[in-house]
Amino acid sequence: MSSQSPESLLPRHEAFLRCTKVDRPLRAAWLGGYYPADQFPHSHHAWQVGQLLQPADVRFAAFREDYETLYRVHREADDDFFYVGSAYWGIPWLEAILGCAVHVGETSCWAEVRSVGPRELSRDHFDLRDNAWFQCLLRFTQELLEFAAGRFPVCPSLLRGPGDAACALCGPEAVAMALIDGERWVNELLAHCAKVRLEVWGRLQSVIPAWHGTHAVGGYACKLWAARTVAYYQEDAAAVLNPALFANHLLPLAHLTKRLADIHFIHLHSSCLYIIDALLADDTFAVIEVNLDHPGSSPPLIQYLPVLRRIQQAGRPLLLWGEISPSDWDLLQEELSPTGLSIQPIIKHPEDIRRYRWRHGNRERG
Repeated sequence: MSSQSPESLLPRHEAFLRCTKVDRPLRAAWLGGYYPADQFPHSHHAWQVGQLLQPADVRFAAFREDYETLYRVHREADDDFFYVGSAYWGIPWLEAILGCAVHVGETSCWAEVRSVGPRELSRDHFDLRDNAWFQCLLRFTQELLEFAAGRFPVCPSLLRGPGDAACALCGPEAVAMALIDGERWVNELLAHCAKVRLEVWGRLQSVIPAWHGTHAVGGYACKLWAARTVAYYQEDAAAVLNPALFANHLLPLAHLTKRLADIHFIHLHSSCLYIIDALLADDTFAVIEVNLDHPGSSPPLIQYLPVLRRIQQAGRPLLLWGEISPSDWDLLQEELSPTGLSIQPIIKHPEDIRRYRWRHGNRERG
C-alpha cells in the first residue's frame, strides 16, 4: 500500500477515471504471482490435484494466513494502491453455482461440463437460498470482511460472464455452433446465466460496506478504485466467436449489468482484441482492461500498441495488467499517454518492485 492515506490517494484515481491530465500513469503492483495458487500457496495446495471440490471443503480459516501475507506485502509496495480482497478467486464460483462440478488443478480450479442437455440447462430453476455453492461464497465473503476489519476493502469475487458460464456448462464448441446456427436454446441459456450472475453479484454487494466511503474491485484481475460503485466484467468466450456474434449476443447481456454499479470495466486479453471496435462504439464499459498475456500466447507488445493508443484516443481509461517486464514497463510509458492510463505489473517477489522504477515519471502528452 502507498505510504499515503486513502484520502490523499483518491484524487489520482479519480483523475485516471476522468482522463484528467497527469504527470505519470496510475501504478499498482499485483504481488504474489499470476495464478491463484501462487497467491494462496498454503490454502490451495492443501487440496489434492484432481480432487472433486465440495462447498464444505472451502473454509476461510484455511486461507487466513495467505490473506494476511498478501495484505502485508501490498502495504510494503508503496505504489498508488493497496490490497483489495475477495473470496478465493481460483474457484469458478458462477459455474459452480450453475451446477458444474469443480475440480482442483495445479494452479487453480476448473469447472467440468455438465452431462445434461443444453436445452434442459436453459430451464434450470434457481433459488440462491438453497444453493450450497452460493452460500459458501457468501459465507467466505462475510468471514473475509470480518478478517479485514476495515484494514483493506473487500469486493465480490471473480464471476465470469454469461458466455463463459454457458461454455463451461455445454462446452465452447456447442455454444459457438448454436449461435452460428441461430438455435433458440443458446440465447435462453445465456440469458439464464446473465440473470444468475446479476443476482449473485447484487447479493454480494448488499453485504459489502463501503471502505472510507469508497468502492474497489480487485480480487482478480487488476484493481480499480473510485468514490462511486465499481464492477468487473469478463467474457473470455469471445475468443471462440466472431465480432458479429459478440456484438449481437454477448454485448447486450453485458449492458444489463449497468444496473449494478456506476462504473464498469471489462477484462480483455491481448491475444483477443478484435472486440475493441464494438466496445468503443458502446457505452457499457467506462474502463477497458487489457491482460498482457504470456509471451508466446500473444503477439509482442509492440504489435498491439496501436490498439492501446486507439483506446486512449477514444477517451476511455486504459488499465494494463499482466507479466509486464521492466523493458515493457518503460516502453508503455514512452509510447502511451499517462492520461487515463494505469499500469499494474504482476510482481512475484516484493523485492523486485525496484526494477520498475516506481518513482520514474514520464512527460505529459495529451
